[in-house]
Amino acid sequence: MDGGRESLRRLILEKGVVRGRPIFISSTRMSTFYFNLRPILFSYEGSRLVAAVLLPILRKMDVDCVGGTEDSSVPIVTALCVLGGYDGFYVRENPKKYGLQEQVEGNLGEKAVLVDDVATSGLSLLKVAKIVKGRGCRVRDAVVIVDMLEGAREKLASEKINLTSVFTREDFKEVTSSS
Repeated sequence: MDGGRESLRRLILEKGVVRGRPIFISSTRMSTFYFNLRPILFSYEGSRLVAAVLLPILRKMDVDCVGGTEDSSVPIVTALCVLGGYDGFYVRENPKKYGLQEQVEGNLGEKAVLVDDVATSGLSLLKVAKIVKGRGCRVRDAVVIVDMLEGAREKLASEKINLTSVFTREDFKEVTSSS
């Protein structure tokens, strides 16, 4: 049994890939495909599969909380909190201008693992890591669903953060081979 990995791959192929037109991606280049995992992450089936695949990875890490960016990581963090028993947090792009004016929301522990849907350049994960480390939390690992193999692993490694991915773009050759 694959623990849901192959089911998640099929779901991504079915509902998580945009093709057929040039798309500007975060690494500042154009692509003929784009992984849009939000419809999957915000679904019952998708969030359960993501948690089922990520939890065995997290259980091998020394971590007491999971978190990431204010956008794409939120449904992943929520699934891991509910189904895995972790505390969670997210980091805003900028601190709120009202209320408590926080940039980090939720429950930041002492040992965090960062999560995200797709890693391209790694810059958003590095920004989150810097903010979280600045609040005294250790970050040694980041886990993503898809690594685009465009430098994120190396960039994170240069800051002593290990990147683990469920898939790489090579696992989706049926849609990525033309880019």
